[in-house]
Amino acid sequence: MMWSWVDRWRWYRFEEEWVVKAPVATVWDGMVHVEEWPRWWEGLEFTDSEDQLPAGMEGKHYTTRWKGPLPYGLDVHAVIREASTHDTISADIHGDIEGRCTCRIEENQVGTRGVFSLDVRTTKPWMSLLSPFLKGYFSENHNQLMAKGMRGFTRYIAKGTAA
Repeated sequence: MMWSWVDRWRWYRFEEEWVVKAPVATVWDGMVHVEEWPRWWEGLEFTDSEDQLPAGMEGKHYTTRWKGPLPYGLDVHAVIREASTHDTISADIHGDIEGRCTCRIEENQVGTRGVFSLDVRTTKPWMSLLSPFLKGYFSENHNQLMAKGMRGFTRYIAKGTAA
C-alpha cells in the first residue's frame, strides 16, 4: 500500500518548446550529434555513444550524465526507438530514471520549433522515496537544465558550429 502511494509520486511528465532561428536541417544536425552536447549544454557532464550516431539511428545507444543546481547527478542511458530525419526522435530511457523521451521538430516562419516530451519515473531509491516531498525541487532542477540547454544550443547554432 505504501509503495503504491510513493510510486504515484515518482512519475514525471515534462514538455518543453524550443524555437531556434535556423533551418530545420541545421537544428537536426545539432541535435543528433550527442557527442557535441557537453560543448553547449551546461549541466551535461558527459555523453558517450559507441554506436556513432546518426546514420540509421534506430536501436543505437548513448549515455549521458547530468548535474543540475541541486546536489545530485543522474546517469541516463538511451536507446533510439524511432528517428525520422528532420522530424522526430524518440528514445527509451534507462538508468537513474526510466521512461521515454520524444523530440519533434518543424520549420516555421521564425526558424525551427522543437517540442520535447519526457515521461519518466525515478529509479534511485532515495529519489523515489523523497519524490512525494521533493517533486517540485526535482522538477525545477529539470527545468533549469532545459533552459540552460536551450540557451547553449541557440548560441551553438548561431556560431555556425553545427553544419
